[in-house]
Amino acid sequence: MKAVILAGGYANRLRSVTNNGEIAKTLLPIEAEGKTQPILYFLLDKIHSLKNVDEIIVVVNDKYHDQIKSACQEYQKKINITLVSDGSNCPEQAKGANYAMLKANSVIPNSYDDKILVMASDNYFEFDLADMVKNYDELSSASSRPINMVASKAYPDSDRVYIAKNFGILNISKSGRIISLDEKPGIENLKSNNVSLAIYMFNRADLDRIEPYMEENKLDKKKRDSLGYFINDTIKNTSAYTFAIYGNFYDIGTPDEYRKLAPISYTC
Repeated sequence: MKAVILAGGYANRLRSVTNNGEIAKTLLPIEAEGKTQPILYFLLDKIHSLKNVDEIIVVVNDKYHDQIKSACQEYQKKINITLVSDGSNCPEQAKGANYAMLKANSVIPNSYDDKILVMASDNYFEFDLADMVKNYDELSSASSRPINMVASKAYPDSDRVYIAKNFGILNISKSGRIISLDEKPGIENLKSNNVSLAIYMFNRADLDRIEPYMEENKLDKKKRDSLGYFINDTIKNTSAYTFAIYGNFYDIGTPDEYRKLAPISYTC
């Protein structure tokens, strides 16, 4: 199995804790599960625990390429890590998640036709990825067509304003199939409390559709760049399911979210 970590962002909202953008967000230290280590190492540990992953592809940008390459060197002894850059060097040149997926797909051999685990580089979560992979395999075996999967978490009603503004919202059938994914719909258009988390399982055929999808939507930046819109598009031809998670999940996108996991000794 292949795994992809999307680490090409510039973390504009975290400049107060990244030394004004000098440190890659995924290299910020977090304190969790008895360890203090960069977010990236936490994710690499989670993926490495799956045992059946033969390669982790980390999509970076030119600005942080050398930082992340250096950080990965020690980990290369455990598992094969391939770095690929999206070619950007500043926030104004940022290419978006779909382009990062396109770059990751470009280094996967054409002959590869197995599943691909994809995640953002700024997540903390407590669930076991093996459970998600197992669920994906079971549903895939029972399906007559390829499937994709999106990790999801049900938030309480008290968080409805927050999630409507900050997340993609999943509308889900009773069987767990995704009916639609609404990107940051706003409270007036919120249809559920099920949040799309940036952890996915893709089949190779749909990953190959990234490039034509981006070309079809080249005049609409939101649709062209956002992974949520791409997932919505795949639903036309692919069965997409959710994997409901429990326990803590943090999208480390703001200083307040980062402080929940930052080591006491780290100034933020």
